[in-house]
Amino acid sequence: MKFPPVGVDQVLGLLKVVHNLGGRADAMYINDAVDADMGELSHVIDAAEMLGLLKAHGGDLELTPEGRLAVEKPVREFQKHLKKKLAHLEPFASLLDMVKKGGRAEVEEVINFIKGHGYDDVGARRIINWGVFAQLIEIDDGEWVIPA
Repeated sequence: MKFPPVGVDQVLGLLKVVHNLGGRADAMYINDAVDADMGELSHVIDAAEMLGLLKAHGGDLELTPEGRLAVEKPVREFQKHLKKKLAHLEPFASLLDMVKKGGRAEVEEVINFIKGHGYDDVGARRIINWGVFAQLIEIDDGEWVIPA
């Protein structure tokens, strides 16, 4: 299963909303607070589950211990967790291999590589944003993607 093309801010927003509701909430109440329509919210939930931050059962969403830490601890701690998790998920694992082999790659080359994994342009940029946020990769001078 490939990583859903959702924004980092959408997943963090979902975690914060669930946290503010006591760590457990009905998905129906969360829709408005996360800036995602119901179709997109399901992808945001999938991303949070793939990262081990949230469990969805029935219509309920519940933070995992990692999800709670993502909201309560400094961002750096969350980034370390993400770096470990994302490095083993697609398309991040393949992206890391590709960039490491060349030492660096042009941003357009990376976007095309990610699009080759079935993402559109917006999705590809969101995947790059996850990689940068998790400090798997860096964008150098806005032109090159290099391993972090």
